[in-house]
Amino acid sequence: MNSFTQSILVRYGIDFTCYEPKSLRRRIIRVMNLFNIPSIHDLWVQFLHDAKFIQIFMNEISVGMTSMFRDPQLWRSLKSTLNDNFKNASSLSIWHAGCSTGEEVYSMGILLSETHLQTKAKALATDINQASIKEAQEGSYHKIKMIENESNYREFNNFHQFGNYYSSDGKHVTMSHDLIKHVTFQYHNLTSDPFPGSFDIIFCRNVMIYFDNPAKQKLVEKFYNALNPGGYFIIGYFDTLINLIDNKKFIPGDSESRIFKKN
Repeated sequence: MNSFTQSILVRYGIDFTCYEPKSLRRRIIRVMNLFNIPSIHDLWVQFLHDAKFIQIFMNEISVGMTSMFRDPQLWRSLKSTLNDNFKNASSLSIWHAGCSTGEEVYSMGILLSETHLQTKAKALATDINQASIKEAQEGSYHKIKMIENESNYREFNNFHQFGNYYSSDGKHVTMSHDLIKHVTFQYHNLTSDPFPGSFDIIFCRNVMIYFDNPAKQKLVEKFYNALNPGGYFIIGYFDTLINLIDNKKFIPGDSESRIFKKN
């Protein structure tokens, strides 16, 4: 496995060497089964014979599971944070690092709309998966996924109608593009690309679970440097980072919701 990830790094400049080995192995096996590839050797041959397969491989490796308003307690806490800290700010900069198929981005768009902060917000949404970025930009989801999204939203805010934020053709729903008019979508590899700009809020939820501890520590330091003074770093419930977050650099703004404030 080490020689395989090293070969990808040398040939394509894509760094999987810091991924947690067991997680990466499971995902590679998934790809091999999906494309009926019997061995790692045959997978590498596929790379050599098909120049476009590396992008297909990356898209499948980085498939994420997400939903709108996932962990409603976080969104209730974030709403209070926005009202307490950004109501009188002239601007609000946000980075969705590892935006996947965009559910988090639309959730934030709804929150910004409901707190009347969208006009002062600028957001960057990035991912390593090009297909996911395209899906996020389109904002079209199967109606089955909306059952969980609707339930999460009702737990977050029972006073508004979630249906006001999308249209439906019966089988799919399309989120209102007004919710993302403040967002720029682009490709970004957390492990190898420079971190863009500086931000008031950075989301990186359930992304770093796939990295080993040295990589996690390095990323947390880079996120710290990418935050404005007093900025907020939001991680996921499955990110085992608590022991890696320096309490001299981050204050738990809401540790239950995994929101940390730059000291």
